[in-house]
Amino acid sequence: MFIIKRSHKTMILTATIMSILVSGCAAKPNTQKQQNTPIKQQQVQQPGNEDNRIQIAKEAAAKIAELDSVKQTNVLVTKRNAYVAAVLKHDQQLTRNIEDQIANQVKATDPNIQNVYVSTNPDLVNRFNTYVLDVQQGRPVAGFVDQFKEIVARVFPTAK
Repeated sequence: MFIIKRSHKTMILTATIMSILVSGCAAKPNTQKQQNTPIKQQQVQQPGNEDNRIQIAKEAAAKIAELDSVKQTNVLVTKRNAYVAAVLKHDQQLTRNIEDQIANQVKATDPNIQNVYVSTNPDLVNRFNTYVLDVQQGRPVAGFVDQFKEIVARVFPTAK
């Protein structure tokens, strides 16, 4: 009889625990209360999930092209940085004065730009030209972001 009482107690205890567990998992939340509670949203930047947008700044390029010393240019913008690939007239060298004139034109078209990096490097000019042409013709430009980062690191080592 002792064995029966003990197994009976074990069964009751097991059944009680199971019913508590099942009822806890099946409980429905009060959805009306949840709907009226304001939800706080917070953007979280995952590590390595960088903002990879590169924009073509046509207006800035047009303004720069109005300068007497500039023959042709393309401007690419990421965040608050502008990268200018320029071809100067009459084989001129890029001087601080020309660089400042170009930076002023870029910042006049977009006041959010904080840094302007200018280069007359032929490789950079060709790559920017190719990128702009590909975008205009609707060609896929996947992989350009990685190339762009490498070029920027090489041509503008002080760029942020």
